[in-house]
Amino acid sequence: MSMISLAAIPAGVETRSGDYSFKAVFLFCCAGLLASFNLMAQGIDLSAGLM
Repeated sequence: MSMISLAAIPAGVETRSGDYSFKAVFLFCCAGLLASFNLMAQGIDLSAGLM
């Protein structure tokens, strides 16, 4: 089975994930926290019925 998957993928193809800087990750996390706190302050339930 592994030989089939190796033969199906060309050797020159590489998957590359983008290199995110620490600043970009930090800003993304802060934006998510601010959005969550804003929704909680407005009284919107974020638990989605889990409790």
